[in-house]
Amino acid sequence: MQPGQLVWVPFGAQTLQGIITGLSQVQPDFATRPILQAIEPAPLLTPQQLRLGQWLSQHYRSTLFSALSLMLPPGFESRVRARITPNPQPLTAADDETAAALQTLTAKGAMPQSEFLKLLGRPNAARRNNRQLNRLLEQGIIQRQVTIPRPGVAPKYSAYLIPAPTPDADDTAPLSPRQQALLDALRQPPQHIALTEANREFGAAAVRALWNKELAGMEWWRTSGGPPPIPSLPADAPQSLTLTPEQRQALTQITAAIDASRDAPMSLPARSFLLHGVTGSGKTEVYLRAIHHALRQGRRALFLVPEIALTPQTLRRVDAWFAGHVALLHSNQTPRQKFDQWWDIRGGAFDVVVGPRSALFAPIDNPGIIIIDEEHEATYKQEEHPPLYHARAAALELARAANAIVVLGSATPSVETYYYANRGRLQLLSLPRRVTRPAQPAADDAAATHSPTDDDAAARSSPPDAGTPPGLPQVQICDMRLELRQGNRHIFSRPLTQALQECLTRGRQAILFLNRRGLASIIQCRDCGFVAQCRHCDTPLAYHTGPPRLLCHQCNRSRRPLSQCPQCRSHHIRQMALGTERVAAEAAALFPDARIDRLDSDAARSPGAVESAIDRLASGETQILTGTQMIAKGLDIPNVTLTAAVLADIGLHIPDFRSGERVFSLLCQVAGRAGRGHAPGQVFIQTYNPDHYAIRAGARQNYQEMYQPEIQSRRQLGYPPFNQLAHIVYLNPDPQTCQRQTHAIADSLKRQAAAQGRADIQISGPAPGLPPRLRGRHRWRLLIRGRNLPQFLQTTQFPPNCTIDIDPIRTT
Repeated sequence: MQPGQLVWVPFGAQTLQGIITGLSQVQPDFATRPILQAIEPAPLLTPQQLRLGQWLSQHYRSTLFSALSLMLPPGFESRVRARITPNPQPLTAADDETAAALQTLTAKGAMPQSEFLKLLGRPNAARRNNRQLNRLLEQGIIQRQVTIPRPGVAPKYSAYLIPAPTPDADDTAPLSPRQQALLDALRQPPQHIALTEANREFGAAAVRALWNKELAGMEWWRTSGGPPPIPSLPADAPQSLTLTPEQRQALTQITAAIDASRDAPMSLPARSFLLHGVTGSGKTEVYLRAIHHALRQGRRALFLVPEIALTPQTLRRVDAWFAGHVALLHSNQTPRQKFDQWWDIRGGAFDVVVGPRSALFAPIDNPGIIIIDEEHEATYKQEEHPPLYHARAAALELARAANAIVVLGSATPSVETYYYANRGRLQLLSLPRRVTRPAQPAADDAAATHSPTDDDAAARSSPPDAGTPPGLPQVQICDMRLELRQGNRHIFSRPLTQALQECLTRGRQAILFLNRRGLASIIQCRDCGFVAQCRHCDTPLAYHTGPPRLLCHQCNRSRRPLSQCPQCRSHHIRQMALGTERVAAEAAALFPDARIDRLDSDAARSPGAVESAIDRLASGETQILTGTQMIAKGLDIPNVTLTAAVLADIGLHIPDFRSGERVFSLLCQVAGRAGRGHAPGQVFIQTYNPDHYAIRAGARQNYQEMYQPEIQSRRQLGYPPFNQLAHIVYLNPDPQTCQRQTHAIADSLKRQAAAQGRADIQISGPAPGLPPRLRGRHRWRLLIRGRNLPQFLQTTQFPPNCTIDIDPIRTT
């Protein structure tokens, strides 16, 4: 047994999976039980991963197994099968209920343990039933047979015959011609023969004879056809682009840190970088060359992306640089694909691992560099299951354990990351201007059907807006209040409509962004004001077409559309607010000859839907693409010259201190999709709040204009980066119990803070969550601000159904 090994262990009346986290030389003064069986003969976790798991468990308040299970290969989540059989000479039971259960068991002869537990008492008395089961086992009244199943996805092994390490062993016994021929073949390079091939060519009898005479041994390799060939890294990776001075400077600093980390441990600031570059500034080119430098030194690399389906072009570039060396890990793979990729990475078949946040836990040894692209994205935070970790923080901890380099990249870095870079905790590298795209032959240009005009020349020569970085598209803010006063009730402003018409006439393409899916987000009765809501969540139902239905965006339950108000029986049902389906429908009505496509989570349910939609846009088949934030990331289409935020105000006024930062980031990302080729770009931002600082800064793509008011506000209110946050949510089907229990938690935390003299601890709430009810359970929440919150909360006992989120990205 070794640390990092996965084993079956007895635990009470159950048999569970366990991970050996350490070995002790001290004999304990309490009774122990033996390990039943190893699931894999070799450790699955490295010492480096064990240290990372310990940190995740302590920092994010999760069980150690939950943290370590992130690093295990898929397919090891099997449960044991336990069957109960009666003793040949059963004893008398203590009560009638147990006697009846034993009588049923005797009649059947055997039954699953779960079924026998139901016979022992009420279904909701699980603890009492388990105690009774243990008594019957101890008294010998019943017996339990445990079957340990094979994992759902098991490794594939191939057997190979190898020569024995003793060169003089062949003198001990005479060999037949076939045996001698087999032995001679084994001693020739590569000194192994597949067992199936040896049996076929030399006969199974010759193989057994060499085995019995100890002239040959056997090895099993975890492959389907022998050890996988590992392609050699090319001396010169594809470097078709000439780096700008800023790119060269950034790359020089990163590669120097990679060289230094190879020789001695480095501090956090010396090996951590923030690459802050405007959209289209060539951050990916710096990533790839830095990875190539690490690989040339014999080290490996992790490349994290926000969502695997939204970055197909980035993945193609990585694979073009390191063909044959790139492994891809993501949730859309089949269990067998995930399993094989995991084991191939562990075996050293790949040097670069690309994937979303879960790829951080791939079994990669000796990492030299960890890239986190678009580090500001909320998808790097795990919000579904514990541990509720953030990949950025976990990557910094992994890099500390492995002495690796971390590069965080973004055009709109999170306020916390940028603050730490300014304070010297990270090294700040800047790419302030776009990279000029190399000229392409007209035949290869997606916009070749359009020849340059005087309008194009005038647009290219027009001066940029004040405060806008050079090379970025021209941005126009459209005040929708003014449009309404002037009689325009269409969802598109008149400047946007005119620009769309010109864009299509010139053979160019456009992207229309709205961060809300569906045809309408609210269904309301115009007579009494009734709003259709989900029966399980306190949220309005959104109207969707294809087929028509009302859908809850929280729990995904749906119902038929309303034809009559259930409250006043009126037929005046109105669809209110906007969704991506409405945008696509309105665009199709304005431009009936245009080819319009939509990309959001509804349209991308089928496998490959995202890639197909992006390919149609890249090929020019799609002229107008509408969608949610899925279309705002990672797209680099030279012929897209117009992008628009149809309603930039969505998410601007929700009760979350990061709302302004998120809107700014999305607007910059949307604007960054336009004008990435030779033709100039145009961006339209439609809003009812044109003077909001996030809207103004997003229009200029001026990070400092957003950062300064944000950091001042957070300093005054004590929000990150000046304090840590902990978001505590309690859920209960009963609203009174939920509210009462959350108040008790708050009172307990306040007493604890007072007893420890923690004046920095501030507790906001309790308050209802947003939404106040989710999937049938009411939600009340607390928000804790202070320093070193994981240590403060370490000794606190929280009730069940309570979620503790350290460093949350949402506080609603």
